[in-house]
Amino acid sequence: MKDIKVYKLDKNELIIFDPELNLDLKSDLKIEEKHEYYDNKKIQATMCYHENLLHGPATFYSADGNVLSITWFFMVKRNGRVYRYYTSSKLYSKEIYINDLLEGEQKYFFEDGTKKTVMNYKDGVLDGEVFLFFENSSIKRHLIFKNGEKLQDKIFDESGKVL
Repeated sequence: MKDIKVYKLDKNELIIFDPELNLDLKSDLKIEEKHEYYDNKKIQATMCYHENLLHGPATFYSADGNVLSITWFFMVKRNGRVYRYYTSSKLYSKEIYINDLLEGEQKYFFEDGTKKTVMNYKDGVLDGEVFLFFENSSIKRHLIFKNGEKLQDKIFDESGKVL
């Protein structure tokens, strides 16, 4: 049952249900969808508001119409999974927010899909391991943080040798 995630806006019913993130947010407030456009009249963004506060999904698009990011808001605070994309539509990042603070493992990717950076946050502060990778997937840098304080920092060359 932990695999089931619901990120849904249906009329005025907003649900952000993600047991893995311990999120169970629901509201039935009046929601207004607003759009922003590029000069060429193509859609740039779709955002949902309750009384001028972001509340619901916000999606941004490239000038070509490709999705650049999808973020869910609950009373102006980012909550849940955020996905960002390159203009090519390839995944750029998977981020997690709880009450507008980064939480847990954040992943960033090169455009070919290989991992670029993996960082861990607790209550919006770096906490745990951080890995930066070369495009060949070897580790470029390994750091360890505790409550935002850097405890370890190792830098590697592309062959894996510590510099």
